[in-house]
Amino acid sequence: MAEEVILLDEWLSMFGMRARIALAEKEIKYEYKEEDLMNKSQLLLQVNPIHKKIPVLIHDGKPISESIIIVEYIDEVWNDKAPLLPSDPYHRAQARFWADFVNKKVGDVGGRIWAGKRDEIEVAKKDLIEGLKKLEDVLGDKPYFGGDTFGFVDIALIPFYSWFYTYEALGNFKVEAECPKLIAWAKRCYQRESVSKSVADVKEIYKFVVEYRKSLDLRSFTIMADEVVLLNFNLSMFGIRVRIALAEKGIRYENKEEDLVNTKSALLLQMNPIHKKIPVLIHNGKPICESLIIVEYIDEVWKDKAPLLPTDPYQRAQARFWAKFVDEKVHEVAKRIWTGKVGEHEADKKELVENLKHLEDFLGDKPYFEGDKFGFVDIALIPFYKWFSTYEKVGNFKLDCPKIIAWAERCLQNIESVSKFLSDEKDVYEFVQMYRKMIKVD
Repeated sequence: MAEEVILLDEWLSMFGMRARIALAEKEIKYEYKEEDLMNKSQLLLQVNPIHKKIPVLIHDGKPISESIIIVEYIDEVWNDKAPLLPSDPYHRAQARFWADFVNKKVGDVGGRIWAGKRDEIEVAKKDLIEGLKKLEDVLGDKPYFGGDTFGFVDIALIPFYSWFYTYEALGNFKVEAECPKLIAWAKRCYQRESVSKSVADVKEIYKFVVEYRKSLDLRSFTIMADEVVLLNFNLSMFGIRVRIALAEKGIRYENKEEDLVNTKSALLLQMNPIHKKIPVLIHNGKPICESLIIVEYIDEVWKDKAPLLPTDPYQRAQARFWAKFVDEKVHEVAKRIWTGKVGEHEADKKELVENLKHLEDFLGDKPYFEGDKFGFVDIALIPFYKWFSTYEKVGNFKLDCPKIIAWAERCLQNIESVSKFLSDEKDVYEFVQMYRKMIKVD
């Protein structure tokens, strides 16, 4: 039976180009699937759940991620033609070193040029030339990095040549003026069919980058003094934590609503490139991610009003422990209920009630978790209250936690920031029903 080879890729990705060139060198037939990275496919999220990035090579149903790893895999599996890595172990190690160097000193630095602000570009273009000069030294007078044979390091670097035009246009410099040997090498590589047919058009890349920069307003992206922006989703319990904390401190801010179901904004992807999740607080241009970290940041920066964490180090540690407990033992367990099939989560329902009872024990007879004052643990837990009825409906059970319910009602009655920002129960339930249909669990 013929091998199934699929490549998930994006046309302008220099990393995807590496995989395409390697497959072409080996003359491997494959199915190319173009990804929209602003609206990633379920297949991509399934086969690369860790990074959620392209390229991904799927070989007979098995996914391989990370472009350099993919190229090595291609060389090892289809080893009867056009070897890409040297046979000598030392030379192989050297090839891997320089391919990694390309990632760090060309890929990462190039990203600072095409996605950076003006002052960042000036520094980055110097770093780029410095890295390229080192690669010129390695190349020497050889036709290719491995000598007479086109190979691993050539494949690692050549896709970036198609981006040089964009780097030069944005940075107002010329690579050839500084690195003529490297440009001669690149033109030599472009004479190879595997390269010329696999790389993207330089002008199309430039057009894409210009539009992308416009979407981020990087042409004149400046932040006014003490500007506070919150990237959020109205039903997110994590975003509600931040809104309550900002309200407690009396901080004015701009709330930017994100569409998490369809297409995440370019600003969100720029400000939280690791997790690509809300909430993100942008304070004077600096992004802070993860809701509990944001709440602590708010408490530390605006410390002249309404302290949220206790002053005593031990009590602060306890507050952090219980806030983390809410994330791990309330949110994670409840999520398995509201995203799972009906009837499959009996153990989770019992665990959720048990965990809420642990919180009841910690609350005791106090009005709030830290005593007479509304604070950090209250902010961590209260947004989940308006989700309780959804958990009960989806799971067909009752949350038997009278002390927690009484505490939540107290927060709603006495704390204006809570009553203002908690979600509507019907909206939560309707969203969950829509989401469950979308992921096909009903």
